[in-house]
Amino acid sequence: MRWMLAGLAALPLMQARAQVPLVGGPPATESASQGPVFSPFVEETVATDDNVFRISDRANPMTLIGYPFRSDTYLTTSVGLTADVPVSLQHFEASLAYNIVHYDRFRDLDYDGYNLHGSWLWQLGSSLSGEVGVTDSYSLEPFAELLGVHPDRLHLREGFAKGSWLITPDYKLYLGGDDLTQSNSDPLGQYNNVTVDSFEASLSRLGGAGDWIGLDGRFETGRFPFGEPVFGTVTVNNDYDQYGYGVVADWGEGTPSRIVARADEILRRYSELTQRNINLTTARIEYTWTPSVKTLVSLIAERDISPYEYVHSSLVLIKGIILRPLWHATPKIDVSAELGAESRSYLADPLITVGLQAPRVDKVHVVEAVLTYAPIEHVTLALSAEHEQRSSNIEFGDYVDTNYWLKVRLAL
Repeated sequence: MRWMLAGLAALPLMQARAQVPLVGGPPATESASQGPVFSPFVEETVATDDNVFRISDRANPMTLIGYPFRSDTYLTTSVGLTADVPVSLQHFEASLAYNIVHYDRFRDLDYDGYNLHGSWLWQLGSSLSGEVGVTDSYSLEPFAELLGVHPDRLHLREGFAKGSWLITPDYKLYLGGDDLTQSNSDPLGQYNNVTVDSFEASLSRLGGAGDWIGLDGRFETGRFPFGEPVFGTVTVNNDYDQYGYGVVADWGEGTPSRIVARADEILRRYSELTQRNINLTTARIEYTWTPSVKTLVSLIAERDISPYEYVHSSLVLIKGIILRPLWHATPKIDVSAELGAESRSYLADPLITVGLQAPRVDKVHVVEAVLTYAPIEHVTLALSAEHEQRSSNIEFGDYVDTNYWLKVRLAL
């Protein structure tokens, strides 16, 4: 996988003389005449959450020993830098944020984390373009999946490379690779540590002005350095290989109505407990409507496998719909929202396979609204309100949560 990523990164050097106009690929980079932009920033966020641990109202009181309260207020201080550096046709972007999080009640949840992103948006001539980059983050693992109150720090690192080549005016080749590593600080949860490597290729044909349809293939491996405990000292290896093939479509690019869709047949094969092997049909469609420069509405419907999970990493099937409207009310005010409903089916956990646990199915509903206001240059205020509700067929898997946050950002 690492050799493959290096090969994709070197793809521009192999096609330096191509001159076919680019259609349907990543956007062209800006001219270097605009010069590099470096922007330091500081950000302060105060949040209140009435169910920090995502605990069921019917939870076993023993689970809550030492935590008589569920709600808390916490403060996040972030400092960092963003950079945007054009060099001829090339474009380099980077961002780094160092986060200091302090809880008012639950001091053992305090942590220092970070978010790092860097990428090279490359372009050669007018027929080849793509992106090579890396992301790295360290944060508190969300409690929605833990079904407990003990904190776990999560480290995620991802390297990726992708490229698009317009072979002829009517045919486009896409190649992409990804290497993701997840690690947990809690020794009891380290069986969820995983490295997921994937490679994807598609060949598309132009069906009209800006409309593409093509065939897609994908290969993925998941490697878990620690086995999952099932019978005390007995562990199960969750390593898997996954194959997928299907169709991809991109219709209406550059128009007020755009549809990006894909449908795939997925085959996953496990190293142990092979009765978990599964064949699935997945699909995802995203419709973006831009009726005016002030309004954008995005609608996503999917039946897909989650690429990785914080816990129970083996396989989660997500079926859901998400609506995201955005309104640029004034040059200084943006209003956005998200309304989502999804079901999550845990299909391949070893405990389910050996009959020690019933197949888990969760249903999650989320409503969120965000107001962003830029009163003066370099200063941005944002206010968010979110309500989330989950029902589950496993005991104590349900919860209700409402949280609010206010963010102030100063960027030079």
